[in-house]
Amino acid sequence: MCPASADNDHDPGPRGNDPVAQEAQTPKVDCGPLGHSIRFFVLRANRILSQAWSNSPLDQSMHLAHYFAFALIGANPGVSLVELARYIASDKSRVSEIIDSMEQEGVVVRRRLSKDHRMQGIYLTAAGVAKLGKINSEVEAHEEKLRKLYTVEELMQLIMLLARIGPDFATQRRVK
Repeated sequence: MCPASADNDHDPGPRGNDPVAQEAQTPKVDCGPLGHSIRFFVLRANRILSQAWSNSPLDQSMHLAHYFAFALIGANPGVSLVELARYIASDKSRVSEIIDSMEQEGVVVRRRLSKDHRMQGIYLTAAGVAKLGKINSEVEAHEEKLRKLYTVEELMQLIMLLARIGPDFATQRRVK
């Protein structure tokens, strides 16, 4: 059987705490080879979290990819488009579209870097700083629901383990 979903352990909902009722509503799915697949569970969690974002008021103000770029620019003033695309694991053209729309909105600006005039850094405007502060408060409330699934130690371990799968992982060549 696949590992139980966190829903069954942490959200009794209308079923209450009756284990028989919970068992009756828990689907019996054999994951087969996926039961030990990191990729399967990471993708599954990503889809569930993306759906939760889409169903929240946050999606009305900003798509998830836009938020990731926005937050990273706020934390890394002057970040280049290449660095940003690499860190959020997206192609440069997609991130460029996101930055273009953020520029049109007046929340970011691109400036030539003084150390290398060929490169541009991306910075938040005053309006961007204000908007990011407001959105971060909303995101924090959204994230708190997720944090309740884990102890502090589990959460830190999960983040550290997932962070090991960095951008270089996708470009590694198979060893023959």
